[in-house]
Amino acid sequence: MKLPSAEDFFAFNINKSEFLAAYRRIAAGGKNSLNAYTRLCSDLLLKGKSLSDFVHDTLIYSEQPLTEKYLKTKNPLILATINYDIKRIREICALSASDIKKYMSEALGRDLSELPEYEKGDFKYTAEYFIDRCKKSGCGIFAQYKAFSYNESKKVLVPVETPDPIKLSDLKRYEVQRKQLVDNTLCFVHGKPACSALLYGDRGTGKSSTVKALLNEFPSLRMIKLDKTQVSAIFDLYEKLSSIPLFFIIFIDDLSFSEDDDGFFVLKQALEGSLFAKPDNVLIYATTNRRHIIKETAANRAENYIQKSDAVDDNMSLSERFGLFVTFSAPNKEQFIDIAKKIAGDRGLKTDNETFEAGLERFALKRGGRSPRIAKQYVDILEGRISMGMEMY
Repeated sequence: MKLPSAEDFFAFNINKSEFLAAYRRIAAGGKNSLNAYTRLCSDLLLKGKSLSDFVHDTLIYSEQPLTEKYLKTKNPLILATINYDIKRIREICALSASDIKKYMSEALGRDLSELPEYEKGDFKYTAEYFIDRCKKSGCGIFAQYKAFSYNESKKVLVPVETPDPIKLSDLKRYEVQRKQLVDNTLCFVHGKPACSALLYGDRGTGKSSTVKALLNEFPSLRMIKLDKTQVSAIFDLYEKLSSIPLFFIIFIDDLSFSEDDDGFFVLKQALEGSLFAKPDNVLIYATTNRRHIIKETAANRAENYIQKSDAVDDNMSLSERFGLFVTFSAPNKEQFIDIAKKIAGDRGLKTDNETFEAGLERFALKRGGRSPRIAKQYVDILEGRISMGMEMY
């Protein structure tokens, strides 16, 4: 009996994968083949997956440079290469546990029929399936994760294992502001013209939450969180992301710069004004609480008209490069109460209106203001107390 060949694959970067390493040791027929089989069998049983499902996931989460290239060029030679790899993978997945044990028994000269078995499954995926999957959900780490941070020293994206699950429906009021962001992002992920956006307003009004919620609304959207000290890395990201068939938002929270900060000039160029064009699949969304993105210094506040005018011009020159400018203002008392009640309603909390509103107002006064964030914090505390049978806050 002969096993299908497992020489290097071209379209899928799986040549160093755990699955392929185990299969190659089994195919070699040496003394390590038995350990490789039992390890593979144990892994499949622990994961509760068939061999076909396990291999499917291995392929989906592998790098697929040829698939990405094909999406851009439609080169038939690339498609033929992908089909060739799929054919070889299908032959391997067609092997049952009994087939493998029979092969090892012949190679080792001993009866291995009593070894445990795995489920083979049915590997019926085509090249077109993987191409379509890559187009919609990416491949490699982009198929497995949606949110990333950036390690500037290593110049690599770091997946966020548990991104914020917040949804747009969790956010209350500010419908007009959210609609601007949603409409802009909707155009973006459909390949239509869209703008980078600056969200300005009071603390705790939901600017950052709105941006993060977008990630959970659009399957083809990915988000990279940059600290404001990492703005200089934007052009590196442009280069990395331009060839990937997905849509990326570079998210910069709490944007502000000191007067001599190089990041200010880098961001201006990244938005507009550089010789390097911004990739069509990348936008920048930033939030700020400051009217003046460049922090004022004594020179800014000087009475010298020219200095003050230059400071204003610098701030305006950056703000204007964001095609979309969305303002989030602190809610008044009536809006604040409405936000808190809607959050409580979502959680099924039943409370006396008068007691609820009085407690909410006391909480806001202690916190020094009214905002959606403070409303949520009050409901969080209230929910905990109610669940423990305590008096309302």
